[in-house]
Amino acid sequence: MKMRFILRLMFAVAFAAVPLGAALAHGEPVIAVEPAVAAAGGQIIITGTEMEPGEVFTITLVGVAGSIPLGEATVIGEGEEGGFTVTFIIPVETVPGSYTVSAAAEDGDTTTADLTITAPSEEASAAPAAAQEPSGELHEIDRSKPVSQVIAVAIVIAVSAAAGFVLIRS
Repeated sequence: MKMRFILRLMFAVAFAAVPLGAALAHGEPVIAVEPAVAAAGGQIIITGTEMEPGEVFTITLVGVAGSIPLGEATVIGEGEEGGFTVTFIIPVETVPGSYTVSAAAEDGDTTTADLTITAPSEEASAAPAAAQEPSGELHEIDRSKPVSQVIAVAIVIAVSAAAGFVLIRS
């Protein structure tokens, strides 16, 4: 009986420590960025869905150093849901790193997507990454993790170790 209580307590602590992602309800605007890793001076394609036709979204690149306005996208479609597909050139002077692409409408609808920007290369052009020839250059990707995620993983490891210790002792 005591063992069940301890195991339940450990599972409760483990589940409480794991951060849960926000689930989007039907009808919330969504954007996707292609490619997910692009060089400064290169091109990205942003596709928006689950939006009201006629809405105008302001597209911004948000990073540690501040935000860079990319432009606007007007939602097209029929009925209650529409979307957009727009192409933007990442400014050449954009500092490499992790960014969030934000799409915000005047009525408060906002959605984001992640984008990693690398240093510009000689082959960066206005063509999509899929159409470019492979360059052979290494892309540097920032793989740092937020402190909260590191702490959550440490807690899960500690709870797992404690559960193993309890199971071995019994």
